[in-house]
Amino acid sequence: WDRLTESKSTTLFALISTVQTIALVILQAKIFARNIDGWFNLHPGPDEYTEAEVCLNPGSFKAFVLLAFENIMFICFYVFQLYFSYNAILHQNTMQIFTIAISNFCYAVLGVVQLLEAQETSNRVLNECPTIVMDPEFMVHEVPHIILITILACITGYLSFKLYKQFGWNIYQRIGTDVKLQSIYKARLIFVMLLKLDLLMMLLFSILIIPYYMVEFTSSGASYKGIVYMGITFFALVFLFESVAFKSIAKEHKAGMIAFLSFWILVMITYVWFCYIGISLVSIYKWYIGSIFGVTCLLMGVLTFVIGIVVMRNFGKGLKEHLDKIGFHEEEAFDNSNDKRDMEVGSRRN
Repeated sequence: WDRLTESKSTTLFALISTVQTIALVILQAKIFARNIDGWFNLHPGPDEYTEAEVCLNPGSFKAFVLLAFENIMFICFYVFQLYFSYNAILHQNTMQIFTIAISNFCYAVLGVVQLLEAQETSNRVLNECPTIVMDPEFMVHEVPHIILITILACITGYLSFKLYKQFGWNIYQRIGTDVKLQSIYKARLIFVMLLKLDLLMMLLFSILIIPYYMVEFTSSGASYKGIVYMGITFFALVFLFESVAFKSIAKEHKAGMIAFLSFWILVMITYVWFCYIGISLVSIYKWYIGSIFGVTCLLMGVLTFVIGIVVMRNFGKGLKEHLDKIGFHEEEAFDNSNDKRDMEVGSRRN
């Protein structure tokens, strides 16, 4: 609580982040309801046939399902953003604050892409079946969503700039005037942030491609349970090796980092597969967000690997000894229950 109320900027940032999450989840839920209604209106049930089913291409039905899962993904994204924002304040992570500011503006761009996808799907249905009456009500759903995201992005962008300067001063107090140690510490902050984002992106993209797998395996007569079990196992392994990475950077264990980086090569190969799926969905369904997330996953995976190597090469260069000397432990810094102790480090050093 002390961290959240440390300054007007931290309090406002936490408040705006909470309001943003609630408002955007509600708006995204309305879009989700619209897409689900569109699906059921065109395809009421297996034993019921409508005019649309006579003239519509099967891909048009699937597009509504993809859009609905996209809405679920965005809702999960917004909830994580709230956690990410509070976590950035509690741990005074300047890299996370900067990333939050950038991601909020990216939300606005993705909101426009979401509108284009909905228009594309609606136009496809109306072109294939001109007699169908369909009003997606973009001015009621997508447009308010885009406007609100843009306004909140500007507000949080300004507050992020204020917090970046505030937390940067706190890092200066914690690390001191040694520019080299400051650089090493910031690299670790970036790496820790990337580990969190990688786990999130993998989960979100998995949500996005659920309908893709359901359609592909069902149409071929095969069961998709095997791929689901493989996905869950792989996700658990990613979580396990990321935990190893967290422990390794805190204690500067090279063996643990080497194990993580070796496993991460497999993760990057998986991200290449994600890109392929995303690009395939664009060509088939004009579903752009899937390809955007696929490419983003790959770029973040490569960046995590590169920064991980940089962090490992910085082991033994004095940061751990310095943090131990002032009584600051990185493992505790990653634990929300030790935020007060972390906050006292700067004053204790003086």
